[in-house]
Amino acid sequence: MKKKYLIFLFLFLFVATAALVVVGMFFNKTDQEKQNGLTNQYDISSQNTIAYVKFDKGRPQLYLYNKKLSIDTLVVEYKENMIILDPSFSHDGSTLAYITSNKDKEKGLESTVHFLDLRTKETMTMFTHSSVITEVEFTPDDSSLFYLGAGTFENYSPITGKRPHNFDVYQYDLVKKSHKKWTKLKQYSIHSLNVAPSGDRVYVQRDDDSDVKSAEDSFQVKQRIFEIPLDHPEEMSVISDPDREVDVFSFTITPNGKELIFQSISNADEGGTFEYELYKYNLDSKEEKQLTHFGEYVGDPVVSSDGKTIYFMLDKNFAKGDPDYHLYKMNIDGKKEEEIPLPNSGS
Repeated sequence: MKKKYLIFLFLFLFVATAALVVVGMFFNKTDQEKQNGLTNQYDISSQNTIAYVKFDKGRPQLYLYNKKLSIDTLVVEYKENMIILDPSFSHDGSTLAYITSNKDKEKGLESTVHFLDLRTKETMTMFTHSSVITEVEFTPDDSSLFYLGAGTFENYSPITGKRPHNFDVYQYDLVKKSHKKWTKLKQYSIHSLNVAPSGDRVYVQRDDDSDVKSAEDSFQVKQRIFEIPLDHPEEMSVISDPDREVDVFSFTITPNGKELIFQSISNADEGGTFEYELYKYNLDSKEEKQLTHFGEYVGDPVVSSDGKTIYFMLDKNFAKGDPDYHLYKMNIDGKKEEEIPLPNSGS
């Protein structure tokens, strides 16, 4: 009887092990294959067409969507080892710029800027950067493209491995096919590149480290929004509230150039999980107003060309696992919040 019991036990363990192996093979996907759904990379054209990026089983895809114009198009799709960053429309709405980079950091993070002609639906490669490009932005007359690029891609230390650093602001002239480096910041990171409606200055978000003189000072650094005048780029200055105690993150500037729409933490002093909301800051009156109250993670604001609507991303799974992005819009005053269902996005 004991021998018979042992045989059944071994059979059970064999079947259970085999089942676990099969399940493991089914679910043991690479990180790239696990990536699915909408990302926070998007833009809105002057014709209200939405360009957005999603992953399908690890493959990055770029879509165009405009319900009123019956546009629902998969523009391009890349292999699992690639990513698509910062789709950005030209001001006349005829061209969409976007960035592709490879994911394999050990092979180098080379980036390429592409243009999509929205009239012919043809794509073309504009230029390739030997390190990393993270954001692009057209000038108001669409004659050139500003971009944020890393100057080097190398080891910080033998432990950390290769990483991009020495970020600065660059410009690519579409007529002359030439590049120009505007800053000498050599920052670890720069974000939210914006070009002023006047075209004579650009704005970025970065660490306000101008007063850092020691390692201890670096712990007090705040993230703020800077203005860089192109006639004297060395004279950049903080244009967000210089006395604000809470960091400012992703932002955009309104078409009239008078207000900043930015992301910040709404419960910085409460402890627990941070809640990220959108705020509006008037550059003339210096008045600030909180626009959203989701109590979750709101960011990546984009203002419509007429200045009446703010688009933004809401991560409904923030701090719980993989992001679950949903696209929303609201009036410029923060009222009438409404989700925009995007086809093929899962949102």
